[in-house]
Amino acid sequence: MKRIVQFVASAVLLTITTAPARGFSITASLAATLRQAWGSGLSLRSQLENESKPELHALSDAAAPSTAHPNRSARLSPAEFAILTFDKQTIEAFGIAWRRSGNGSLPLEGVVLILQMANGGYSGREMGSTNEHKKFTFRWHPATIAIVHTHPNLSDPRPQREDIMIADQRQVPIFTITSRGMHVYDPLTKKISAVMRNLDWLDISNWRKLSARQ
Repeated sequence: MKRIVQFVASAVLLTITTAPARGFSITASLAATLRQAWGSGLSLRSQLENESKPELHALSDAAAPSTAHPNRSARLSPAEFAILTFDKQTIEAFGIAWRRSGNGSLPLEGVVLILQMANGGYSGREMGSTNEHKKFTFRWHPATIAIVHTHPNLSDPRPQREDIMIADQRQVPIFTITSRGMHVYDPLTKKISAVMRNLDWLDISNWRKLSARQ
């Protein structure tokens, strides 16, 4: 599985690769030559192919790096706090990402970033489609407080080693959405937890019940 990250000032270009029983992963290298691409608001692939990336609009109103600090209660872990931000729009974004993966049957990855917005709220942004085979390239935004992504039906539904590496590196929880439930790895607790069973994560009423218990 190839793992690519290009550091551009405070931005990161991620290439996610999906494989059976594996998550997605990244490795990092300095890339000063990409600063011009970041300054123009385009990812490396966009600059080379002169094409717009679907996530540019999705990230346009996220908080600036200097103001992106989750207002998380000390008693909540990053994963618990992220769950409290899941609203109707975010659950709908989960559904779009899931459909992009063919409901877990296609070699395509669906990704949703949970972002702190410039207005102080939080929003789940579905990152669109790159039509990449078993991988998904997107630009990291420092306002991200959690990553949600699909796992194929034939893969382990839990976050895998590469997922855990990303969570530990970026200090954000990583959720997996699958036909066998939603799971999360929390970099604070260093634990993988089951969040919901089967496709219960697609139903907003289940999230309301979960938030009420926390």
